[in-house]
Amino acid sequence: MTTQTTWKGTFYDGRSLIPQAVSIFVEQTGLTFQLASGIHQHWPYAQIQQTQGRYSGEEVRLEHGTGLCETLVIPNANILLAIHEIGREEASHFHHPGTRRKRVYWTVAAALAALPIVYAIFTWGVPSLAGPITAAIPISWETKLGKFVQQEFTEEDEVCQDPKLNKTIESIMDRLLKPMNERSYQFQVTVVDSPMVNAMAAPGGYLIVFRGLLQDTDSPEELAGVLAHEIQHVMLRHGMRLIVQHVSMAFIIAALSGDASGMLSYGFQAAQTLQALSYSREAENQADEQGLALLQQAGINPEGMMSFFDKLGEDEEDSSPFRYFSTHPPTTERRDHLEDLESANSMHYREFSVGQDWEMTRDLCGTESGENE
Repeated sequence: MTTQTTWKGTFYDGRSLIPQAVSIFVEQTGLTFQLASGIHQHWPYAQIQQTQGRYSGEEVRLEHGTGLCETLVIPNANILLAIHEIGREEASHFHHPGTRRKRVYWTVAAALAALPIVYAIFTWGVPSLAGPITAAIPISWETKLGKFVQQEFTEEDEVCQDPKLNKTIESIMDRLLKPMNERSYQFQVTVVDSPMVNAMAAPGGYLIVFRGLLQDTDSPEELAGVLAHEIQHVMLRHGMRLIVQHVSMAFIIAALSGDASGMLSYGFQAAQTLQALSYSREAENQADEQGLALLQQAGINPEGMMSFFDKLGEDEEDSSPFRYFSTHPPTTERRDHLEDLESANSMHYREFSVGQDWEMTRDLCGTESGENE
């Protein structure tokens, strides 16, 4: 039987999330493929590391280079048979699918024996260790991951680029961040042109606000309340902790070691985790309380945060599809709690200069699309 030499796969350049479909040629000395730009690449076997594809049904993942390395993902694991057949000694370090049958028996036996231990680890161990693990993850690694998460959320929807709107949001952020003399993150706000009523904090200081939430605010103080809440999620590393609790152990090991080579494969997974899961009651309370304190330190009236809670509470009763603050406890309880804290520390607040122009400013994102909805 003639060994197949050409295989379909996907190439990632290590700098962006954009995949490129390629045809991969298995040769005696290595793998060769051509990019959409017409450039040919040849990876010698000795320079290729196999990081995935040792188990039945699993895609083959091959990496080349160091740091944010280049990656090939091949859905058909039979390419490994071709690599061994053609590359021989040069390719001896790749996994050979022919050894899987024996491993299956040992794997099943080991899995059955370890099942109670694994259950205990993931039921009690990982959640309880999420805090210490998160604390040990380098800030630089978290920031790079947050950048990939931000790119994932802006891939399908346009980013609002209006200069006046961006300048106004920057001025709000400047007021909020001024009291924080020492911080590990350089915060960046991205406004996504989407009707979703939501905002979220990606790891590393990347704040994402969707147009639907922006246009639902009635004052800059309301937006400041949302941003203060999200800033505290970042400072308290709630998003990073949520990701640690719900992604693979390989991600945790890579994060603790500061190895960014596999970050492309985790960026999408991290984005899905932040979008699909909710923070705990404790995390939301912490972000509320610390966000309120930040507003007061910045001289921003926290009544904006309170009024936004009122608005969300009304929509909860109407069962409308509000996503933001859709976790427990109910927004009415959270508003009452913050009102008690605010009254105990009343002080003088300064208004934002945009004043009555806020409605016009907030609608600078997606004005035409907003009219047509």
